[in-house]
Amino acid sequence: MEATSLSCVDTVYSADAVEFCPGRPNLLACGTYQVVKDEGEERVANSPAPPGEAGEEQEAMPDSTSPDFTRYGRCLLYEVGQGGRSLKELQRFDGPAILDMKWSPRPRNDQTMLAVANAKGRVQFHALTEDAEEPLKVVDEVECADESTLCLSLEWSTRRSVTFDPASIVVSLSSGEICLLEGENAFEVTTRWHAHDFEPWIAAFDCWEPTTVWTGGDDLTLKGWDLRQGCDRPTFVNKRTFEGGVTSIQSHIERENLFAVGSYDSRVRLFDKRKPLTPLTEFDAGGGNWRLKWHPTDPSRLLIAGMHGGFKVVDFDGLALNGGVDSDGWLRPGEGKLHARFDGHESLAYGADWSDGGRTDDGKDIVASCSFYDHALHVWAC
Repeated sequence: MEATSLSCVDTVYSADAVEFCPGRPNLLACGTYQVVKDEGEERVANSPAPPGEAGEEQEAMPDSTSPDFTRYGRCLLYEVGQGGRSLKELQRFDGPAILDMKWSPRPRNDQTMLAVANAKGRVQFHALTEDAEEPLKVVDEVECADESTLCLSLEWSTRRSVTFDPASIVVSLSSGEICLLEGENAFEVTTRWHAHDFEPWIAAFDCWEPTTVWTGGDDLTLKGWDLRQGCDRPTFVNKRTFEGGVTSIQSHIERENLFAVGSYDSRVRLFDKRKPLTPLTEFDAGGGNWRLKWHPTDPSRLLIAGMHGGFKVVDFDGLALNGGVDSDGWLRPGEGKLHARFDGHESLAYGADWSDGGRTDDGKDIVASCSFYDHALHVWAC
């Protein structure tokens, strides 16, 4: 099925992250990333993509410490209405370029929070309020590294259960380091370790056991870490499977032991954490993968932001049968089958997310996606 756009807006700056708010299926945040000449604030032509993407249509990436260039970003908050057919901007605020953002899966200190990873080594926290003029308000900022280091990705530990409160956050840094943010009232960096020799594009928790963290990077390597052991050495290193940098990891919220991994080599791989060196199955999404999102309620369905390959929704039918496991208790996801695709973007497909509970008038799932050079945000359904 080829999906069609229900609504679209121009984000002005290049868009690379989009996230629906948990419990608010019509509330959507979009993050952007733009390199600007400091002299006269003149925008650079063919502004570069997030680090790692050397697209044919871009110029060389300016050095992150260059005094002539600054990475700017903007966070945009939208209300999705009329079954996805309208997008109303509620708020915008500027700051450093945004590489990743995640809403808190559950309230923290009785507030829904948006954590934003930026290009100046910071994670900024915005609380969602009932203020119609300024729904998101800055409540905290954590310095993860110096201003020449980019925060590349982040994830909350509480995707699956409140039993893991107080929440913690794992952040990957362009220096090759990973850091852990913890604290009951305010976050601080409590653990830091060197994980990869090249940029670690992604760090993610095992949502069933968030003392486990998985990381992937431009060294074509997937690694596991046990936070209880101090992270002096990984619990496993998988460097034989991938033919491109590892860019996305997401634990399955309903199928224990299962996690999905995306790579620049275009293939999505599903792994059982009990045997993380050999994928259970692979799906060639085409064009490289930047983000993967499991469907919030359908255990078989995966959303893929495929960079040069557009956006795709893939079904792994085996995950819908018998809890996704065979009689011996091993996961059997089966082969991935294309359920839908969306090719309405004219540039690199970077950000994508499901609306948890959002539906069109005819009952289809609402999806938001954003792309880079054409700075577009689309809402569509499948």
